[in-house]
Amino acid sequence: MSSENTQLQGQIEILTAQLAHYRQRVAELTAANQELESAAKIKDDLLATMGHELRTPLNAVLSLSRILQEQLGQTLTERQHESFRVIETSGQHLLELINDILDLSKLQAGKMLLKIESVDVEPLCTAAVDIVRQPAEQKQIRLSVQHDSRVRTIQADQLRIKQVLVNLLSNAVKFTPMGGAVGIEITSDAEQGEARFTVWDTGVGIAASDLPNLFKPFVQIENALHQLHAGTGLGLALSQRLARQHGGDILVESTPGVGSRFTVVLPWRMSDAPTQIDQMTAPAPPFPMNNRRQLVLLAEDNEANIFALSEYLEMYGMPVIVARTGPDALELVQTENPGLVLMDINLPRLDGLEVIRRLRATEGFADLPIAVITALSGDSDRLRDSGANHFLSKPIDLDKLDQLLNQYFAKTN
Repeated sequence: MSSENTQLQGQIEILTAQLAHYRQRVAELTAANQELESAAKIKDDLLATMGHELRTPLNAVLSLSRILQEQLGQTLTERQHESFRVIETSGQHLLELINDILDLSKLQAGKMLLKIESVDVEPLCTAAVDIVRQPAEQKQIRLSVQHDSRVRTIQADQLRIKQVLVNLLSNAVKFTPMGGAVGIEITSDAEQGEARFTVWDTGVGIAASDLPNLFKPFVQIENALHQLHAGTGLGLALSQRLARQHGGDILVESTPGVGSRFTVVLPWRMSDAPTQIDQMTAPAPPFPMNNRRQLVLLAEDNEANIFALSEYLEMYGMPVIVARTGPDALELVQTENPGLVLMDINLPRLDGLEVIRRLRATEGFADLPIAVITALSGDSDRLRDSGANHFLSKPIDLDKLDQLLNQYFAKTN
């Protein structure tokens, strides 16, 4: 009996030692996991900060480039016009790179939240095609949309699905030679519960050996037109991840020298409800001007952006006043009664969204048109909750700013 007790005691000691070892390993893994989570948070915060810091000066560069072209007009030589085109093209390419890196990082970290709503399919596809129309016309490429009448709406994040379609269409136009064709086909499979958006082209095509690398970040497939087009290889990787986050995927068929077909497969059901118009993209009602002056308040603390936007507005006869802090913005709105406020989010002492909330709670300013300017992505829900009417991302598209100005008062150049 004593021998059995001794044997059991030995086994207990072995198990106790193993348990202590396992506890130590669990503690080590827990600590390592906490370090990884901390590092991931630091990375996310760094990317968000860097995104803002990179977009903000880029906004000034692109805006001033556009302003100088319009100011100098016919005095520029063709070579000088070409220099401005290179500045704009390079700036836009840098902006695309920044946006793609930030979006891809958010997806990989599980930080990108989709705003699922009912989306009208036909205007979605038309808007995506319109974005690539100019480069397509320059290459005499025919564009077309073939629509399955049964697919009227889908449940999706409109902004992100449009981003996917534009990525695919842009690639199709890039890698289709002069005189070719590019299009979108919308089809449905009610039994499988799928809507399919196929972007096709008559371009250079992709070799079968290259297909496994197609959706890898920072990988560019070599082809006959590769050297003519700058790229990072992020567009397809980002598009695939966005499709998968919607519960779908992207399928590819391609024949070298004939063309390619990229099919975005998304969940769909025939009973999808009609689209609700989004507050941030729907046209705002005309603003009563009888108690407002034709004055723009620019709430911004970056001097380069203040200079660029003030120059542009004053060039067209739009009087501008500037608030460099949140409290200054509150005070100037109430004392100067502007007809439109351009509000940066990151204001000192009081951020732009809090300024908007306080204005909306103040009698007489509930209907004041306010456009938020931000270099940060993923802010649309916060903007909507704050009471903003419009959303302008940095770098500011001056054509969109023009539309906003025309909506509230005519420019007087």
